[in-house]
Amino acid sequence: MRTKRLLLIAGVLAVGLLLTGCVPQTQTETADPSAAASTAARTVAKVPVEDIADLSLTDDAALYKDQDPASLAHFYITVKGGTAASGTNHTFAEVNSYKNLQSMGNVPKIRTEILFQPGDAYGPLPGDIGYGTQTANATLNVRGRSSTNSPQKSYRIDLYDTAGLWRGQRALALNKHPYDTTRLRNMLFFTLLQRVPGITSLRTQFVQVFIKDETAGETAFSDYGLFTQVELPNGRYLRNHSLSRDGNLYKANMCEFFRYEDQLRLATDPLYDAEAFNLVLEPKTTEDHTKLLAMLDAVNDYTVPIEKTMDTYFNLDNVTSFLAYNILMGNTDTNSQNYLLYSPVNSDVWYFICWDGDGCLTSSEHDILGKTYGASDWQTGVSNYWGMVLFNRMLRVEAYRNALADKMERLHDLITPEVIRAEIARYRTVVDAFTRRMPDLVNLTCTVEQQELIYQRMPNDVETAYQSFLLSLQKPMPFFLGNVTREDDTLDLVWGDAYNFSSEMVSYTTQIATDWSFAGDALVYDGEPQLFIGTTAPMLPPGTYYWRVTAENESGYTQIPFDTVSTDAEHYGMRRFTITDSGEVLNLP
Repeated sequence: MRTKRLLLIAGVLAVGLLLTGCVPQTQTETADPSAAASTAARTVAKVPVEDIADLSLTDDAALYKDQDPASLAHFYITVKGGTAASGTNHTFAEVNSYKNLQSMGNVPKIRTEILFQPGDAYGPLPGDIGYGTQTANATLNVRGRSSTNSPQKSYRIDLYDTAGLWRGQRALALNKHPYDTTRLRNMLFFTLLQRVPGITSLRTQFVQVFIKDETAGETAFSDYGLFTQVELPNGRYLRNHSLSRDGNLYKANMCEFFRYEDQLRLATDPLYDAEAFNLVLEPKTTEDHTKLLAMLDAVNDYTVPIEKTMDTYFNLDNVTSFLAYNILMGNTDTNSQNYLLYSPVNSDVWYFICWDGDGCLTSSEHDILGKTYGASDWQTGVSNYWGMVLFNRMLRVEAYRNALADKMERLHDLITPEVIRAEIARYRTVVDAFTRRMPDLVNLTCTVEQQELIYQRMPNDVETAYQSFLLSLQKPMPFFLGNVTREDDTLDLVWGDAYNFSSEMVSYTTQIATDWSFAGDALVYDGEPQLFIGTTAPMLPPGTYYWRVTAENESGYTQIPFDTVSTDAEHYGMRRFTITDSGEVLNLP
């Protein structure tokens, strides 16, 4: 049977070959014209399939269609205390004692169990979360860093799986914004961010919070005033915003895009330290850091052109939106923290997501209140990001600077003083009712009259920020001062190069003084302008000294160093050193 089948197959093949040889060659090259015409007639226009590397970061506009920034939600929180086994056996007073300042590292959270109940001005609402029950359905802890030192705390609520979700969210951030004199900047920042292309925003909601502390024997709810509930970027955030749920998401705690080899390691590395990792970047979804480390390796590899690194790992529309929006809004505290990095599954590209905007639009306020924070020359415009490796390398390329300038022009036309003024007026229909009474009134860091003046001038801060951006492109970039050393009878002083976008020559003038003011009678050395990034000065008597360098380009624009000296205030652009009685030079922080 098998032999007959083989013979049959051989016969079919032989006939096929003979038939092929009998057909003229010209006939094999002739197509059916009617079939071609039919195909052309049926062909429709199709959108090309997008490469995942070219994917824009697009928000889901439907999430915000029902958001009313002028509305007010009400939360009722009953503090119950928990168990030692769950780590929640803490009183409300213990929770509020938590501090997590920048100098303290990451301090373990202090949590307690609560009953969380949304409601209206009268109480919890029937049918809503926790209504009609006395059982704890969530945990509560203080959140934030510098704000943990304030008498008014911000809180995080984590709902149990059995409690359900509030507006699609299980983790809720309640921000008090104790250092925001207006109490509306975060709402303004994230509402306006919804208009910016190439980046996502966060849902926000004004909330009046009532707390009953049963751990202290309380039987009635106390009014804790106004909070802003801000959507927490986490895995659920990615899903709610139609992003890649299983993608990588990191919150920057202190990340300037250096490689940080001693802290950022793969979780499989025997030397991996999760706490050390979190000090730089806090993972929000996965512990697989392979993609992150590959990106940081590339950013710090100066043998590879930054254009190739940008094309491989970043989306220019997203990067320019992140920079332009934060610069235009004067949100300066975004050059090492207060941002997130997101990368979808199966993509090497990383996108910036904004986080925390309660420091925006403050230049007028600094003048009104006489504050010096944020007054440094380099903290406005592109120079604010010059200390970040990625942006330092990127901004040296003219095409990228032009792309940023184009995005800034677009946003400058979109977010005007008139737009901001209208938004502030809307929010004040809610906010004024709280900032004019307890408990928020006594905790404001300004008078009501000053607050009114701040509201009036805030809208013009975008124009100030825009002009500062244009100016920053003309100025040399900031740099770092090195250590002072002694060489026989002279002092050697060195510093970094002040990069200039226009390729003009930059000169440097060095001064040493006995006082941070560098007043005339305090100056002990006043050097001449020079082109070198180092100089020598005569040896000085024992004592403490301050020194600074001013960079100036040929067009007359000047810049100061990144360095800061802290006394009773922050003094920018200088360092200090001590000469001991034995003549030793000690560089001071």
